[in-house]
Amino acid sequence: MSFSKIEKRATSIVSLILSLRLLGLFMLLPIFSIYAIEYIDSNLFLAGVAIGIYSLAQAIMQVPLAYLSDKIGRKKIVLLGLSLFTLGSVICYFSNHINTLIIGRIIQGCGAISSIGVATLSENTSKDNRASAFTIVGLSVGIAFLIGFLIGPIISSLFSFKVLFLLLFIFGILAITTTIIFYPSENIKKSINPDNQKFIITKNLVKIYAASFILSLILSIFLFIYPLLWKFLEIKELSLSIVYMVIFLPAAIFIYPSIRYLEKKNKINYAINFGWFFLFVGFSYFLMQDKNEFTLYILGIFFFLGITIFQSILPSLLSLYVSDQMRATGTGPYYLLSFLGHAFGSICAGYIYSKDLLLNVPSSSLLIIFTTLILVIWVAIGIPRYNKKVS
Repeated sequence: MSFSKIEKRATSIVSLILSLRLLGLFMLLPIFSIYAIEYIDSNLFLAGVAIGIYSLAQAIMQVPLAYLSDKIGRKKIVLLGLSLFTLGSVICYFSNHINTLIIGRIIQGCGAISSIGVATLSENTSKDNRASAFTIVGLSVGIAFLIGFLIGPIISSLFSFKVLFLLLFIFGILAITTTIIFYPSENIKKSINPDNQKFIITKNLVKIYAASFILSLILSIFLFIYPLLWKFLEIKELSLSIVYMVIFLPAAIFIYPSIRYLEKKNKINYAINFGWFFLFVGFSYFLMQDKNEFTLYILGIFFFLGITIFQSILPSLLSLYVSDQMRATGTGPYYLLSFLGHAFGSICAGYIYSKDLLLNVPSSSLLIIFTTLILVIWVAIGIPRYNKKVS
């Protein structure tokens, strides 16, 4: 089924706003754990806190801002969130002490608009096109991810790490301008059924929320340890740009057309199994092989194949299990747990990696073992079937 004009507009605008906000953050991720330890009074643990505290603030603010957007409108709250993000970026730019950097990251994180963007997209797309719409958003975020990971190391090496926060400020201003001019108008379907005004957490929603937490936990641990593994191999900082391009390219090329094909065939559930498979392959290969460049490439490629699948499917799956009237409220816990997963993963990774050996196991291998065990738990919990007839 082709996209309508409204669906195209909503998908493009939500993709642009989220991508602009995330582009600058993605510039930070491949090198944050390297540079954050250079701030005054910093260490590996506080570097992990500086990374994770942003996600913790996001987690705390997701539900309140989502609820407010259900009550007073999406656009107003999106503008509030982007303004907080932009203010926090300025504070980070001028910070020299690790504590000031952490404060700036907290203010950045208070601009929690992810659930609102997802709610807007859900309200402006049909069930037949929703998974594809979310995949497009995921792909645009993925492109921002790729661009950010490519140019972040280059910009920081040519200028300084702090310049990245200045770019975050600029991207924040652009996102605010885009929101003011182009953000989709409210499209919430009214209903006389009072049950649709209630938000009830079901067993299937619990599974989706758990998946959100676990996915983010795994991703944050990976993004903390992966650049440090390459640094251990003494790779040059600029070369990290090529590394990230190589490992993300297969996902960028193959995942969207695959999801689109499976959606047309009503076989999205196959993609979920492939996602788990790719993650298991990447982790298992890393643990069983010598830690060389080829091993790290295999880990990265299979990791992003799996992660991209779930980032495309889970928001669309969630939209099938919440009512139209409580769309943002129902999406709030999803992103609350997502950012809690990011916060816990970053802080945990920073603590474990600061130890050379734990239980006589190298910290890098222990972190991958830890994420593999989490993946096993996730498979045991399961994910609800993707069924367009649910809502």
